[in-house]
Amino acid sequence: MKRLRWLVPILVVLAVFLAACGSPEPEVITETIVETVEVEKIVEATVVVTEIEEVTVETEVEVIVTPTPDPSGITKGGVLKAAIGADPEGFDPHLTSAYSSFEVLENVFDTLVTVDENLNMAPSLAESWDVSDDNLTWTFYLREGVVFHNGRSLTADDVVYSYDRIMNPDTGSGVAWRFGSVESVTAVDDMTVAIQLTEPSPNLLGRIGGYKGMAIVAQENVEDGSIATNPIGTGPFKFIEYVPGDHVTLEANTDYWEEGKPYLDGVTYQIIPDETVLLTNLLTGEVDWADGLPPQRVTELATSGEIIVDKEAGGDYWYIGLNLDREPFNDPLVRQAIAYAIDRDQVAAAAKWDTATANDGPIPQDSFWYYDYQPYTQDLDKARELLAEAGYPNGFDTEFMPTTFYEETVRTAQVLQAQLSAIGINAEIRTLEWGTWLEEEGAGNFDMYICGWVGNLDPDDYFYAQHYTDQVFNFTGYSNPDVDDLLAAGRVETDEAARKGIYDQVQQMIIDDAPYVYLYNPATVNAWLPDVRGYFARGDSAIRFENTWLDR
Repeated sequence: MKRLRWLVPILVVLAVFLAACGSPEPEVITETIVETVEVEKIVEATVVVTEIEEVTVETEVEVIVTPTPDPSGITKGGVLKAAIGADPEGFDPHLTSAYSSFEVLENVFDTLVTVDENLNMAPSLAESWDVSDDNLTWTFYLREGVVFHNGRSLTADDVVYSYDRIMNPDTGSGVAWRFGSVESVTAVDDMTVAIQLTEPSPNLLGRIGGYKGMAIVAQENVEDGSIATNPIGTGPFKFIEYVPGDHVTLEANTDYWEEGKPYLDGVTYQIIPDETVLLTNLLTGEVDWADGLPPQRVTELATSGEIIVDKEAGGDYWYIGLNLDREPFNDPLVRQAIAYAIDRDQVAAAAKWDTATANDGPIPQDSFWYYDYQPYTQDLDKARELLAEAGYPNGFDTEFMPTTFYEETVRTAQVLQAQLSAIGINAEIRTLEWGTWLEEEGAGNFDMYICGWVGNLDPDDYFYAQHYTDQVFNFTGYSNPDVDDLLAAGRVETDEAARKGIYDQVQQMIIDDAPYVYLYNPATVNAWLPDVRGYFARGDSAIRFENTWLDR
């Protein structure tokens, strides 16, 4: 060790610490600096001295810079490690319907309007709008200064292109039903869009902003074919890469239109299908955030102090979808027999422990749109009578199709298998990984599938896409002209009380027809480390990180 006053060519690595309030995690950067230096510091180095003089040297300096909190107390920087349970199934928001995709896409794309933290519609790419006196023309005024991730400015033409693409039957978009009353979308000028309706649409804002499947996309991203693998949006984070079975990487959009956001440098989604492994990684700090927990441990972990657990009542429903194009499920008596044979409380407990509420219908009890019609209290004698009346006194053989992506569907299938055996229905369980499951559902290759419909706000969200005749998500093949008429009427009724009455009728008819045997409404459960701030679980199940920051 020597005290050095002068250096002749010496390679020095200096650690420079820039102090800040608190003790956030330092960020390490490397810079090459050419300057005249004079060092009064004890360092450990190998020194070759040829002459004593002050010289100009080039040093490789490793600078450890501690992020400095802004005046609000929010520390900017850092990468959030988020654990999700399955691989995304495509990144084109107009074509994919997989929740695992939208866990990512929520942070890449924007919609014209959006759902705020209180589940109310709020400005997004459109900062304001007005409606004509006849409720048939909605005019949206776009926010200035919005750019896509490729640097191109957003204009009204992008909104027109995106909506026309969704409405074009050749696209095959699963969200085209949301534009059922739209006659045209036009650019009034570069920053103004007009939507012309054929009839009043009281829920238009919810239809265009309640779901990221209605995202505004860049035409060039679609036309060069890259949107499915490298999506370009206007959201708070840019898509960087996807390694199947391993991770998805997002990087902060430094040109994001909401000034100062996002706070994070990026998000890395780590794909961890096993919920026990996911929890272990969270508890050991390998990940910062998780999209779910083993349901049997939610209550325990919420009071442990080790992690933050947020459980929010949501609008999701879980159900059995019956294939009405196959016997014996084309007979409503058989479907009702299945509905009577089930103990929903037992199913909900097995699937989600104490984080779900059994329900004969799809809409949860705390919703304004809930209809208290619960006809299917378990009654095995009634179920057997209905089977005999349908011509199946000894039951029949069939199959459940759950998916490994949602472990609760596997647990549900096991409980249902035991319950239906009591009335002579012998159900095998065919468990599929998520991608294959979606293909089989879409092709109609099932007897009974188990899944959920998530992110619902308006009653139109609960019913139209899955229950209206020939809609793209109506995989059961259900068709009831009276239900169709009511669903069409509910879409245009502007009086809330009258609209409530319409959807009460819809719920009773569908529950009686039983093309879907509804099971329960789960809570949305997310969990994260205590130093993850600014995040909360949402009732619409959306995963958004633009307000999230790391207190470290």
